[in-house]
Amino acid sequence: MLIKFRYISLLIRRIHSGKASKLLLQSFRQWKAELNGLPAPARSGKKLLLIRLDDIGDYLLFRNSLMEYKKSPRWREYEINLLGNIAWEEFFTALDSGAVDRTIWVNKTDYLNDQSYRMKIWLQLRQAGYETVICTSCTRPLLLDDLCMLAAGAENTLGSVNTFRHSQWNRLSDSLYTDLFRTEDPLIHEFYFNARFTEWSCGTGYPGKRPQIDYPFTRRCTEPYILCFIGANTRSRRWPVKRWIEFINLYQKYYPNRIILAGGKGEAAMAKDIQGATGARSIVGTVSLQEMIDWVSGSQAVITNNTMAAHLSAACNKPAVIIANGDNYIRFTEYGSAGIDNISTVYPEVFQRRRRRVGDRSLHYTAVSADIASIKALAVLNELEEILELNELIQSGVTGVSGLVGESGQPGTSAFKLPVAIQ
Repeated sequence: MLIKFRYISLLIRRIHSGKASKLLLQSFRQWKAELNGLPAPARSGKKLLLIRLDDIGDYLLFRNSLMEYKKSPRWREYEINLLGNIAWEEFFTALDSGAVDRTIWVNKTDYLNDQSYRMKIWLQLRQAGYETVICTSCTRPLLLDDLCMLAAGAENTLGSVNTFRHSQWNRLSDSLYTDLFRTEDPLIHEFYFNARFTEWSCGTGYPGKRPQIDYPFTRRCTEPYILCFIGANTRSRRWPVKRWIEFINLYQKYYPNRIILAGGKGEAAMAKDIQGATGARSIVGTVSLQEMIDWVSGSQAVITNNTMAAHLSAACNKPAVIIANGDNYIRFTEYGSAGIDNISTVYPEVFQRRRRRVGDRSLHYTAVSADIASIKALAVLNELEEILELNELIQSGVTGVSGLVGESGQPGTSAFKLPVAIQ
């Protein structure tokens, strides 16, 4: 019955996706006509606009490449502006404000729903006088990145070959640019795509082997803790409340370390239910993005859905287990395959079967809510044990370790115990 329900869910999604595709193209044509009514662009010399409007996690995988534009001989004499998503303004201000000369922040909700707000952004771009615009994202929404690029009216426009599921969107999007980056290997982690794209557009790329945040964090909790990010922006990416309760109760049965729940204000009701069933502490909806760096950096490990917390953990080099449904896995959750250590991922068995059958041949995989709900608490706890033991051995200089979780598959059967349990 579960398999049948899954196929029905996927069929409904495909039908809705087809309708959404037509509506988006209609909106694009309408908005482009409105944009064409703006005054002619006023070009004023060496001014470069970087467009980056995707979400917080995407920015965390891009930000190390951002400074390369200012250092690049190609753009060194340019005034560099950034058109960014206001959702990560706080991260940018704390970590990267010196990377560009000026910022323009976009509230995407207002942009998509308020014509007067949208026109104000477009007019600001049109009047800025950009010579060159670079859209830095691997996947560019037509209504956002592409129309903002057209609004700027620059002579030179750079982007990468677009990667949406709909080939019609990609052909239209790519036709708008004067120069396109074509990667030899599209099936790479987003962090490495950003480095390669930056090398193409700048002549130099970020040389680091993993995302990195250099930040003097403040310890927010004096006792050892595991940080659990319980939310996600879509239901199909969200491990359900009952699974979090199962995991936390199982963890607390074997280990004394504190569990702390984290997430945005939208997860407050979830956090309340989990707290009531487990006694876990919650900081959900109460801390800033900058403070979240402190909480991640001070943790023993992070358990998270496929959200910005996974990429923040990688950048802080903290052990993390990602609970993922398989959607866009090559780009965002396959840290181990990309050679970035300290991050492990648990996938649903239905996704793993497909992967064994067809291999890693596509950027896209469609998941339903039942997929991530099928991941059991024991699988996550075993993965946590293993990633922490690997981290401990790596820190000690030991290599070639495998088979760390006991054959019985029971928690605590590996040789490893969480550090506080040793005391």
